[in-house]
Amino acid sequence: MSSRSFRVDLVDNKNCICTCGKTIIYHIPCPHVVSCISVLRQSHYNYVSQYYSLDNYKMTYADQFHNIPDRSTWAQHDPTCGIHPLLPPNFRRRSGRPRTNRFRNTMDKGIAQSNRKCDACDIVGHNKATCHTRYVLSFKFFISRMLFINVLFIICRMFFHNL
Repeated sequence: MSSRSFRVDLVDNKNCICTCGKTIIYHIPCPHVVSCISVLRQSHYNYVSQYYSLDNYKMTYADQFHNIPDRSTWAQHDPTCGIHPLLPPNFRRRSGRPRTNRFRNTMDKGIAQSNRKCDACDIVGHNKATCHTRYVLSFKFFISRMLFINVLFIICRMFFHNL
């Protein structure tokens, strides 16, 4: 259900105005007007413009339609008389994907923020693969790994030496 409200004015039995503007553009009652008219138990056909009447529709097509003459009676292409052939436009399609014709507005622009957080240094804006401290961290990891291996080696040597 929409939270917007529209004002409907039923001027007389022929005219109506709604703030949505569709009645003025299309000359037929919009859904807001139809619902107001139905509450008053009137016919909404009274509010439709005379442009849509059957008599006006018949008058539109009452005149005679003229046929296109035979092709043999057409004028020939003669540049001296000013009759030039009608050629297609000189236009070539560009290669690649066509550009969009969409007009961007303020709703299309999002808030510029990065939701990436680095696992190595806990700084927002980059990830672990692009971290500037990755070389320092990899060296620390290498040293800690070497210490672990050395400690493990010393424990194994003490264990087997006591046997």
